[in-house]
Amino acid sequence: MTEEIPIWRIKYYPKNLDQICGRTEIKKALKNIIAEKNFPHLLFIGAEGIGKTTLATLFSKEFLGTEFGANFKLVYANVPLSEEERKQARTEAYISTSKIGSTAGRRITTPAFIQIKVKPFAQLKALGTAPFKILVIKNFEVLGSNQQGFRRLMEIYGSNCRMILITTKISSVIDPIISRCQIFLIPRVRFEHFGNLMNTIADNESLEFSDESIEMLYKLSEGRIFQAIDILQLSSVTGNKIDKTVLYENAQRFQNDLIRSLLLISLKGDFPKSRELARKILSKYKYTIHELFKFLLNEINKLPLSRYVRSEMINLIADADFRALDGRDSDIQISALLSKFCLFSQYL
Repeated sequence: MTEEIPIWRIKYYPKNLDQICGRTEIKKALKNIIAEKNFPHLLFIGAEGIGKTTLATLFSKEFLGTEFGANFKLVYANVPLSEEERKQARTEAYISTSKIGSTAGRRITTPAFIQIKVKPFAQLKALGTAPFKILVIKNFEVLGSNQQGFRRLMEIYGSNCRMILITTKISSVIDPIISRCQIFLIPRVRFEHFGNLMNTIADNESLEFSDESIEMLYKLSEGRIFQAIDILQLSSVTGNKIDKTVLYENAQRFQNDLIRSLLLISLKGDFPKSRELARKILSKYKYTIHELFKFLLNEINKLPLSRYVRSEMINLIADADFRALDGRDSDIQISALLSKFCLFSQYL
């Protein structure tokens, strides 16, 4: 069966809300919204990698029906704008015509992310018979002060475009945004639902899987479905019998190889490549920034570094981890850390 779709996380990706593992109450609430054909802006809150974006996408797909392709957009707030997009935002700035007040004669610029990624989609009328468009904004908390621009945007274009904001840190979302949204707290999938899905996959792929192995997989993946499926597929390469030892070894290897590669690239002084790899790791495997720092710390202790370099790198990780606790931009903190790691290439 693996010959049909070699990547299991794609093969077992849910096609609709009913196929989503667990979350019965949330799915029921979303289906009620679909039946009513109307909803306010939504705010999905939950840990990294537990399926918030999948829920938002499949909900939008069922709500919009055949008009989904033309009236849906998913935007990643943590992905930096390209140089061309920033240039476009600067050219679309305008000079205030006000002759009095603090804005008189000033150059007015809308935040670049809103100007380029959000406003063009939100201001256009919904196509077809759809009541309105749906815009999903992932990692909303990284926008920081740019969130202020959304308050007015949600009021102006609210009748034409509903927004689903996705975040892991509600403390980093400003109150005016929270007050304009219906909040959904997305929990981790329960073990019983997780076990049912893993048993289904094991049956389809002809794997021997005990209840103890399922419990170990649940702990290793911390209830993250796609990460669990990746570990399970990696473990199946060595044979059809999956036990706790095989799962643990593959989970560690799966984790360590990526982090070690990230460290080695950084210590060679290749900052652009290391930053790109860090972004891919966080995006694909849904690690939180604190988990990434923890993995880096573990790998640093295994590398043959001098006492001075190891001590300095650990201090840098501690500083970056502390700043991340304050809700600072994760991408900036990781980029700053990796750039400092690259400086150590001259000591190696």
